[in-house]
This record gives sequence, structure tokens and C-alpha cells, in this order.
Amino acid sequence: MSKAEQLEYKGIRYLLYYPKNYVKGNKYPVMFHLHGAGSRGNDFKLFEGSTILEILDKGDSALSDGFCVFPQCHEDNWFSIFSELMALVKHIYNQDYTDKKRFNGSGISMGAYGIYQVMECIPELFNKAIVCCGGGMYWNAGRLNKIKIRIFHGALDDVIYPEEAQRMYSKLKADGADATLTIFPNDNHNCWDSTYRNYDNLKWLME
Repeated sequence: MSKAEQLEYKGIRYLLYYPKNYVKGNKYPVMFHLHGAGSRGNDFKLFEGSTILEILDKGDSALSDGFCVFPQCHEDNWFSIFSELMALVKHIYNQDYTDKKRFNGSGISMGAYGIYQVMECIPELFNKAIVCCGGGMYWNAGRLNKIKIRIFHGALDDVIYPEEAQRMYSKLKADGADATLTIFPNDNHNCWDSTYRNYDNLKWLME
């Protein structure tokens, strides 16, 4: 199990998971993950049952090779605390442990919209991203054309329709981005299970 700390910056509480074999002074890849609406609040117990945290706790995936950051949204959505969220992203990016060539985003559902918006505002910070069951300001997708992005959605999703992912993917490709889109034919909204349980996706994100 990776070591985790509970921290706070600019009013946002977050979990910081350390690499399994952490050595102070070394540089590591970072995954900055934004959760969906179900984990909103002021209690990390709301993270219980999170697929990606369960994988981290096992310690047998590429996530354990780097730092993983899990902020918690204490308002209705990420856009309600967007300036604070941006400050936290920059704070983590500027830590001594961060390999700035391997600073990566991740987001599911509400967090997918959040991570797209963060990356569109400061694309120069990000190297790769995994985005599940969400969309973004596709008309501004050209700002993401230097970021490698894997997009995932469930074909049966009746919470956020797959068209949201398809629009973003189409605009990314038209603007020259290195992007892929995977539609899981039997998944509803929780396509993050299929996405993160595929350890190849996690290896790709952190390498």
C-alpha cells in the first residue's frame, strides 16, 4: 500500500499518495485526478469504493510508481471553486518531487469536465490525460493539441451521453491532437471501472 497524506491548500482538501519506493530528492510522474459528483463534500470517507483508490491501495499498478493527487470538491461542482483548483494544480506542479515532463490529468464524470477545463486553461503543464464519461468545451479543443489524451465512455451511459465524448474527440483530432476514443459497448456511466482496471492505461499514463 502506498503512503497517503491528508493535506489542504487554498481551502481544498486533498489526498496525496506517495510512490511505493519514494526517495526524497527524486523526480516522479504525477497523476492529478478529479472525482465525480458522488464524492463531493468534506469527508474523505466519500471516496470509499473509488475504483482508482482501490487499485492504488493494492500497490500493484503503475500508479504506485508516482505521486497521485485526489482533491475533494466541497461545493456543488469544480467550477464553483475553479480558481482554488487552478492554484492547487500549479502548487503540485511546482513541488520538488514533480517530474514536469510527466504531469498528467485524470477525471471522471463531473471531474472529466473539470480536468478538461483545467487543461484548456494551462495546457503547457500537462503531458497526458485519461478522461472518463464526460465532455468539455470542444470548441476550444485546439488548446489541448500538445497533450496525449485517452477518452473513455460507456455506450449505454444515460447520465452523460456518449455524444459528449465523441464531440470532444472529433474536435481534438481535427485540431491535430494525439487522442483516442474507446466506447465500451456494455458500460453505462461507470466506465471508469473498465478504464482503470485495465492496467495498461495506467502504465501509459505514468510512463
